[in-house]
Amino acid sequence: MIRLCSDLDRSKVLEYLNKDRALNLFFIGDINNYGFENDFQKIFIDEDGETIQTVYLVYYENLLISSYTKNIDQDFVKQLMEDYKIENINGEQSLIDTLDLSQCDNDDCYFCKMIKNPVSLDESVEVAKVEDVPEIIEIIKTVFHQDSPRMASSIEDKTGRTYFIKVDGKIVSVASSTAETDGLAMIVGVATLDEFRGQGYASKVVEKLCSDLLMEDKIPCLFYNNPAAGKIYHRIGFEDIGRWALRRNRK
Repeated sequence: MIRLCSDLDRSKVLEYLNKDRALNLFFIGDINNYGFENDFQKIFIDEDGETIQTVYLVYYENLLISSYTKNIDQDFVKQLMEDYKIENINGEQSLIDTLDLSQCDNDDCYFCKMIKNPVSLDESVEVAKVEDVPEIIEIIKTVFHQDSPRMASSIEDKTGRTYFIKVDGKIVSVASSTAETDGLAMIVGVATLDEFRGQGYASKVVEKLCSDLLMEDKIPCLFYNNPAAGKIYHRIGFEDIGRWALRRNRK
């Protein structure tokens, strides 16, 4: 039976997700940071008696799915996509591969976590304030051709942070964290302007961001699908732990 969760289900849902904290980082971070009682986030569970089989989390236009038994209700997924105008479907790759998502583009990637501390830190790396966000968003748009509308709010409510490095007074490379929660944080939005690539700026920003997270006992995790980027992350101290599916709805 599939049902909508409330805060009364918090401990039960988190107990299920905590069986693989790294893999379920987005779930755990979003639940701890935003809870069950709001308009932009909904959590559903599919239960077999008292046992959770699957967790579905809607966060704005994103759908995340977790199921250790790969027990997904295809019709329910379609209903969620229609009801919440879902643009992105996320989850462990072998799980999402069980769905018929022919209407989606595939942007799957590697999932990794940091296993050793960064060894070199550059003190020129800065922590972004809200007033830095417009310039940083322009870099995100240039590199990824997408917006980052919730960056300012994540800085304000401390659910994430953004670091950057400047050259001649201009921000040229950035990296952010999101879904920060006890013991974990996700690194996202690592971007460098074309004319400044190949000079180590992204490495410096990520190293400083990860070092600060580790000082707060938060293990950084991240996704990548570019082999060149993967080599950089491995050198910094990350290790692949699986594959992550990101399917973008074309409709």
